[in-house]
Amino acid sequence: MFFRSFAALLLPSSAAFAQDVCPRRGGELTIPFAPDPADLTPGKNAQYAPSLVFDEIYDTLLRMDRKGSLGSGLATKYEVAKDNLSIVFTLRQGVMFHHGREFEAKDVVFTFERLQDPKFASPWAAQLKSIDKVEALDKYTVRMTFKEPFAPILSIVATAWYTAIVPYDFTPANNLNQKASGTGPFELVEYVPDDHVTLKRNPNYWEKGYPCIDGVRFNIVPEQQAQISAFRQGNADIVILADPKFIPLLKDKDGISMIEPAGSVNESGLAVNTAEGSTKDVRVRRALSLGIDRKAIIDTVLFGYGQIGTKISCGKVPFGWCEGVDPPLPYYQYDPEAAKKLLAEAGYPNGLDLTVQASLPLDVQTAEILVEQWKKIGVNLKVERIADFNQQLDNYIHVKHQLSIVSLVWQPDPHSDVYQIYYSTSNINLGKFADPKLDALLDAGKTELDLQKRIKIYKDIQTLVADQAYMLFPYTKPVNWQFVKDYVKNYTAMPSGSYFSFRYLWLDKK
Repeated sequence: MFFRSFAALLLPSSAAFAQDVCPRRGGELTIPFAPDPADLTPGKNAQYAPSLVFDEIYDTLLRMDRKGSLGSGLATKYEVAKDNLSIVFTLRQGVMFHHGREFEAKDVVFTFERLQDPKFASPWAAQLKSIDKVEALDKYTVRMTFKEPFAPILSIVATAWYTAIVPYDFTPANNLNQKASGTGPFELVEYVPDDHVTLKRNPNYWEKGYPCIDGVRFNIVPEQQAQISAFRQGNADIVILADPKFIPLLKDKDGISMIEPAGSVNESGLAVNTAEGSTKDVRVRRALSLGIDRKAIIDTVLFGYGQIGTKISCGKVPFGWCEGVDPPLPYYQYDPEAAKKLLAEAGYPNGLDLTVQASLPLDVQTAEILVEQWKKIGVNLKVERIADFNQQLDNYIHVKHQLSIVSLVWQPDPHSDVYQIYYSTSNINLGKFADPKLDALLDAGKTELDLQKRIKIYKDIQTLVADQAYMLFPYTKPVNWQFVKDYVKNYTAMPSGSYFSFRYLWLDKK
């Protein structure tokens, strides 16, 4: 998303996101959910799973629909200054927090100051450092001022994972895992770690008439097959498949509908420690990239439901790299002989030993295939399976490994895709990268407002990362595959994997 200069943009009504009033009301939607969210505090952690839950509890200033178009949220319009260094948001009036107070500008100021506060230590602080100040001009007007033009801001303020609005008077005094207050369609009833999260309908939700259902129950069920069993046996209304091998169990079955995926926007991210050990040498990293037969992994792990790509995958047009459209990426072709030659040049003529961490099933499968593929280049790879995904994710974020695989999630803007994971001083630098050229490109991408120039910057970033083999990407794919019972109506999948449309669906049970 880009700044709209010289104009006040009136946003489409939120009713545009809701296709109809509720033909039927009531009932609780049950969904098997994994992994355990661990912490429902907005802005506190980089883990994506918690945001899938708190997206139902909190709202954002703007919203983004399935096609990436902006709509109104807690802001009804915004106006960008002529110099692109500030935006004024006009806030929606009469919106109530769950604890009974009206939403106002002070809540927006508090939310962004909290995210930027070093004591809070949000992983998004580095991404928001271009924001100089957020101030309340009056009760329903907020001005956001920037140190430099900040192209991604509109998509960032439309993403609950980053900028869910929290109340200034409630948040500091409460454990948000036990007692929460947002302006969203559902209120937190209870979170029992490793068991369930239950939400109830917000009777004062500002989108009049919604939600249609009385509540949502997220049952924590770690194993995919157990989730499918619960769904087939009538103990769940929706099931989310992370692994496409299970699709045939549900596709074209009576009483079950497959929801159309929203594009290939999810990446298998093989993180590499570039500061320590043998992978500090770019020749080793390039050899590992040359030793990956990406097509074979896609055919084996994803049953063909994937694409070769980078962190900005092909589905993220116009910024993503697309095989067969864009120039080939360096060291992406499968070439075991060239890989062995590079390892010999790096001082490993007889190969070397490496360990990769993995937790979730697709990541483990990918790691196990790499074991076989890298044997051909002389790399003896050991798979260290981490039972607790949250622990593995912590290791991944803080580079407590030599190699580690995690399925990375959709981001609303290419800046969000790459800045926080590649920038040298980021709190979630995934490989201990320290590359001034890469930092310069990342900085340019967030300030460049010309679309064609911005596209080139992000294509250059993808080429540089591939050339240095800073991270390796075995495949890209849809974020998941979703199935619902036929009585679940008006539900659509979002590119992010979020359950945003829970507020609009209804249960047409007989």
